[in-house]
Amino acid sequence: MRRSDDETGASPGGGGKGEARFDDLYREQAPRLRRWLDARLRSSEEANDLVQDAFARLLGSGARHGLRQPEAFLNRIVRNLLIDRSRRLANRTPHVPIDEANEPLVRATQEDGLELEQMRRRYRAAVDALPPRMREVFMLHRVQGLGYNDIATQLGISI
Repeated sequence: MRRSDDETGASPGGGGKGEARFDDLYREQAPRLRRWLDARLRSSEEANDLVQDAFARLLGSGARHGLRQPEAFLNRIVRNLLIDRSRRLANRTPHVPIDEANEPLVRATQEDGLELEQMRRRYRAAVDALPPRMREVFMLHRVQGLGYNDIATQLGISI
């Protein structure tokens, strides 16, 4: 005997109750988490990235179906992501632009020049290997210094 959609927990679109529950959880919790992270990070782009990462981890978690309080589990994921972010930032070497104001005291040798040229070629090859749209977004962000919102507006794409 075959079960009806109501008995199996399937929705007309093919998703089950678990997917509907996840969608509801996202609609309820994502805005709250974004506000909370935005207040701490002072960057809506980073807050959006962390919320997306948190839900991706929750979705990938095998434990999500048996959770009695998925909100608490989600909060723990977000806190762990913040800890990981702060550790990553603490260990990152600061970026120093190469310009006349930051001119090295010791002049570069010919070997340094060759090494720099090889590095530039590898960098250009890596950028050229990107898909055209991704390359365009990358160049707008890294070369022209545009934010994600400005790039999305300029190109007519979502953030």
